[in-house]
Amino acid sequence: MILPAVVAYLAGLWLGLFLPLFPLSLLGALLSFGLALTCLEQRGSLSRWGGLLLFAVMVIGMGHAHWAAMSKLENPLRALLTESPVKVQGVIVAPVRQTPDGLILLVEARRIFASEPQAIHGRIRLTWREPDAALVYGDEVSVTTRLREPYGTLNPGGFEYGAYLQRKGIQAVATVSGPNGVTRLTQEPVTLWGRLMGRVDHWRQAIHHAASTSLSPPATGLFLGMIIGEQSFIEQDVRDAFMASGTVHILSISGSHLGLLALVVFAGTRWSVRRLPASWLERVSIYLTATQLAVVITLPIVTLYMLLAGAEMATVRSWIMIVVCSLGVWLGRERHLITALAVAALLMVLPHPEAIHDISFQLSYLSVVAIGMVLVFKKNKDPDTGSLENEELREAPSWWTNLREKGQLAWLVTLAVSLTTLPLVAYYFHQIPWLGLLTNMVIVPMVGILVIPLGLLSAIMVVISGGETLPFATVNQWLFDLLAQGVVGLAQVPGATWYVASPSLSSIVVFWGVLAGWVVLRHRRSIRWSCPIILVVILSWWAWSPRAHWDPGLLRVTFLDVGQGDATFLELPDGQTVLIDGGPAYRRLDMGRAVIGPYLWNRGIQRIDHVIATHPQWDHVGGLPWVLQTFEVGSYWSNGVSRSQMFYQRLQAAVQAVEIKEYVIGAGKDIMASGPCNLSVLSPPETKPPSMPDPAKDISGTDLNNRSLVTRLECGPHSLLFTADAEHQALEQLQLTPRGHSATIVKVPHHGAKSSLHDGWVKRLEAQAMVVSVGSHNRYGHPDSEVIAAYEARGIPLYRTDRDGAVIIQASLESPDLRIRTAQQQQFVPVALNENFWSQEWANWQRLGN
Repeated sequence: MILPAVVAYLAGLWLGLFLPLFPLSLLGALLSFGLALTCLEQRGSLSRWGGLLLFAVMVIGMGHAHWAAMSKLENPLRALLTESPVKVQGVIVAPVRQTPDGLILLVEARRIFASEPQAIHGRIRLTWREPDAALVYGDEVSVTTRLREPYGTLNPGGFEYGAYLQRKGIQAVATVSGPNGVTRLTQEPVTLWGRLMGRVDHWRQAIHHAASTSLSPPATGLFLGMIIGEQSFIEQDVRDAFMASGTVHILSISGSHLGLLALVVFAGTRWSVRRLPASWLERVSIYLTATQLAVVITLPIVTLYMLLAGAEMATVRSWIMIVVCSLGVWLGRERHLITALAVAALLMVLPHPEAIHDISFQLSYLSVVAIGMVLVFKKNKDPDTGSLENEELREAPSWWTNLREKGQLAWLVTLAVSLTTLPLVAYYFHQIPWLGLLTNMVIVPMVGILVIPLGLLSAIMVVISGGETLPFATVNQWLFDLLAQGVVGLAQVPGATWYVASPSLSSIVVFWGVLAGWVVLRHRRSIRWSCPIILVVILSWWAWSPRAHWDPGLLRVTFLDVGQGDATFLELPDGQTVLIDGGPAYRRLDMGRAVIGPYLWNRGIQRIDHVIATHPQWDHVGGLPWVLQTFEVGSYWSNGVSRSQMFYQRLQAAVQAVEIKEYVIGAGKDIMASGPCNLSVLSPPETKPPSMPDPAKDISGTDLNNRSLVTRLECGPHSLLFTADAEHQALEQLQLTPRGHSATIVKVPHHGAKSSLHDGWVKRLEAQAMVVSVGSHNRYGHPDSEVIAAYEARGIPLYRTDRDGAVIIQASLESPDLRIRTAQQQQFVPVALNENFWSQEWANWQRLGN
C-alpha cells in the first residue's frame, strides 16, 4: 500500500499547483478518482480503508501544493523593488557559483538600509561582475544595489526565467560590478552546516584555480562542469554537440550522472571483490557480502562528488535517491526498490512541494527510477544473482561471459534512461536524442570508468596537497579533449540534431503509460508487441512535428520578446515565412537559440523563406548566426553595411558556412511578392557601401540606425510598417514617403529611444496600434517617457514587449478586422469565486489550448 499512497500524494502535489486555475475541473477529477476507487472496492481489488486512505492522501497533497504556492506569492522585498539603490546586509546561503563573468551569490537578506534601517528577510540572486574577492557559503556580506523582481522574456510556449526563479524562492535579483562591489562583514559562518559548506566552497575554488591554470579549452570547461558542477565554462558548441549526440546528461552532476557513476563504482567494486583469493573472500564474507562492501565504497564516493558539485538542491535530491537505492540493495530488497524510491521522492518534496514541477527533479528522479527498474528487472530475471548467501561461493564466470553481461546491463540502462527521459527532453529542449541509444554505449563507460575517476582523484589531491596545479594534468587534458572530439565527431552524424515541437502533455502521459504497461505486463504476448508499436507511432509523430495552427488565408505577425533587441516573425497566407532580425546574443544566452528556435519548432516550422538583417548592430543580428545554421533558409537580405566587430564577423561566417547568397537591398525594391502580399523596402536609399570595413573608421551608431532597413508589408486590407532603428534623419525621409507614415500596425522606431522621436512623423502617423520591442530594466532607459507621451497624445494603443511579452497580430485577407494578443494575456489567471467563475476557468482552458 505504500507505493500507491506515495503515488497518490505526488499526483496530488502535481495537481495542486493548478487548483487556483482549474478548480471545477480538478474537483471533477477528484470525484472521478473517488468513483474509480469505489469501483475497485466493489470488485474486491481494494479495501474500503485503503480507498479512503488513497483519496485522503491525494486531497492532502493537493492542499499542501496549494498552500506552498500561495506562500510563494508573499514577497517581503516587494516594496523595495524600485530603481532606487538600497544597502543590503545578508548571508550567502548557497554554494558560490563562478562564471566567466564573475560570481553568482544567493543572499538571504537580514537588514535593509533604505530611508531607514529595517530588519527583513528575503532571498536575492546577486551577480557580481569583475569581483576582487573570493566569497564562500556562510559569509555575511553587504552590498548597495538596485533590487528588481525576477524577470526574463515572455513568449508563447517559451521558458519563463522570472517565474522559474520565483518558484525557487528568489524574491529579487540584483547586479553589481567591479572591485568592492560586495563587502564581506564576517569570514566565519555561524552554523556547523555553514562551516562545512564554506570549507567545501574553499575546496571548489582551489580545484577551479588548479584546473584553470593547468588545462586549456575545451578540457577546462568539461573538467569544471563535470567535476565541480560549474557548467558556465563549457563552450556552447561543445554543449550543443553533447545535446545532439544524446549525451548531454554527462555534463551535469544530476540524477543520471550520479546514478551512472554509482552503478559503475558499485559494479566495479563487486566484480573486484569476487576476484579476491578464496581465503580472503571467506574472511570478508564473515562481516560483509560483496554487495554490501560495494555499497560501503560507493556511497562515500558519490557523497564526495555531491559535495564538490556544490550540494545544490537537484544534486542533493539525486544523492538521496541513490542512498535509498543502495540501502535497498544492502538489505537485499531490490524487488522493493521502486517503493523505496517513491518514499525517497516523498521525503524530497515534503519540504519543497514545488520541486515536483522542476525539470531537474523530474529528469533526476526519472533517471534513477529507470536505473532502479533495470536492476529489479535483472534481479527478477536471475533471482540467484544477488543472493547474499551464495554470491561469494559461486564459480566466477569467464571474462567473455562477464563482459557480455556487463554490456547487456549497460545497454539496458542506456535504453531505460533514454526512453524514460525522452519525453521531457523533447518537451523542454525540443530535441529527440535518438543517437544517444548508441553513443551512450561508448561515452558512458569512458566517462564512468576513466574520465570521472581520474578527475575526482586529481581534485582530491589538490584539496589534500593545496597545490596550485592539477595533478595528472596531461592525462586529464588528453582524456577530456578526446571526449570532446569524440562527441563533436558523433554530433556530425546526419540527422543527429533532430529538433521537434514540444509534445503535448496528453501524448507524454500516454507514452509513459504504454511504457509502464510494457514493463509490468510484458509477459503477455499481445502486450509484448503492441506496446512497442504504439511507442514507435508516438515517437514518429513527435519527430514529424507537423506545422501547427497554420490557416491558408490568415496572416500572422509575431513581435517576439527578445529582451533589448528586435525579432519579428511573419507567417503569410500562402505559407511563406519571414524573419526580420534575430535579437541579441550574450555570452550564455543567444536569443536565436533561446527564443526564436523554440517558437518556430512549436509551430512546426523548419524553413524560413526570407531572413532580413535590418542593420549590423548586435541587438538586431546577434541571434541570426545560430538561426542561419539551424534552419533551412531561402534567402538572406541586408543593407550591405560591413563592420569589424566580432558579432558581425560571426554573422558573415554563418552566411558563408550555409552557402546562402546575401542580397543587398535599398528603398524602392521588393523583397518578396506573394499573391496579395508584398514586402518592400522604404529606407534607406539604395547605395553601394564599401565591401570591406575600415576598423579605424567604423560607422557611427546614429548612421547605422538611419541606414537600417525600413520595410512595409501589405497583405490584402492590412499593412504593417517595420521601422527598425530609424532615427530622426530616416524618419524625416519616411514622412515624405506616401506609405512611410501610415499602416495598420507600426513598430516604434529604435525601441522608443528619444533620438527616434520626430514630431512631424508622429503627427502624420496613422495606425490602429503600435508595438515597441524593448527589454525590461534596460540600461538605455527605453522607451523614453517623451516618446510614450507623444504616442499617447495621438490616442494610438501602444504594446510593449517588456510588459506584454510577445505581441501577436492575426488578420484574415477577407476582413479588415484584426486580432491583437499578447503573451501576457495568455498567462493563466487565478479563478475568483464569484458568479463568473466558470467563464474564468473556461478562459484558462482556452489559454492552455493556445
